[in-house]
Amino acid sequence: MHVIRRRAVAAGLIGSALLAALPAAVRAQAAFPSKPLRIIVPYPPGGATDVAARLLAPRLQEELKQNVVVENKPGASGNLGMVSLLQSPADGHTLAMSLTGMLSINPVTFSKAGFTAADFVPVARVSLAPLVLVVPADSSFKTVGDLVTAGKSAGKGGLPYGSAGAGGLSHLASEMLNAHADGHYTHVPYKGGAPLVQALMSGEVKWGLLGTADARGFIQSGKLKALGQLRASRSELWPDVPTVTEQGYPGGVDFDVWFGLVAPAKTPPAAVQLINQKVAQIVTEPEFRKRLNEIGGVAPLTGNTAAAFNEVLQREVTVLSKAAKDLGLQLD
Repeated sequence: MHVIRRRAVAAGLIGSALLAALPAAVRAQAAFPSKPLRIIVPYPPGGATDVAARLLAPRLQEELKQNVVVENKPGASGNLGMVSLLQSPADGHTLAMSLTGMLSINPVTFSKAGFTAADFVPVARVSLAPLVLVVPADSSFKTVGDLVTAGKSAGKGGLPYGSAGAGGLSHLASEMLNAHADGHYTHVPYKGGAPLVQALMSGEVKWGLLGTADARGFIQSGKLKALGQLRASRSELWPDVPTVTEQGYPGGVDFDVWFGLVAPAKTPPAAVQLINQKVAQIVTEPEFRKRLNEIGGVAPLTGNTAAAFNEVLQREVTVLSKAAKDLGLQLD
């Protein structure tokens, strides 16, 4: 009897020793999530990236049974927030809400961005929406062709167009379109979509590319006019607006604006998979989809795996990084 008891105690001690010997990362992975999660937003509160994060956070909190905190870290066109993520432990508890162009354009247009796309692992996309080419409501332009014709005859002074920020997606996509159109255009950068909207309505610029979240209300109220959307096929958000490609000016620009979670590259795959599964489930829920539509987004209902997200990002890196280099865009 004593022998049996001693063997049981010895087995227990050996098991405890083996557990203690396991690498900390392995034990943490098994317990994930073991503490509150943090979603870094690399922009100020109130913008589309911030709204996407704050829409997701409460549902993700319910699913993971841990607090999920949204933290804004704006600065340097989003670079400060992304660097902050890389300075956090790669254990899955710190993520960032990124978007199209952040990981593909910024490392090219900023010599000291502090990161490359390879420093991150895509986790899950939350929202998709196209860029829309808009003009003032009283503009004589009715099609993209009208705009291109005006650009060709504008002379060296150029037809002024606005972007939501120098070196950002709206700027780069505009220049890709301009290169294909072979016209004369002058870039006027603004600090965000809202100032660009005001510039369009006041006539400071003749056209611009806006994300759906920034443009939708003004188009619906008749204050701006949509000439085209920049994606391979028409979005359910804009079924009556032809794509730029349909109108004969593809220019390689058929990227949805996505908002999605990314993590440091060394984050345990099990943590990435769990968060991906939870987000993919959440974005298909009718109430969540409805709220996304209200803010100008569409939920990615299919192909929302980490691997599929990575394919999107790699294509983006290939096309947009090359375009930024070819155009010589440099912001520091």
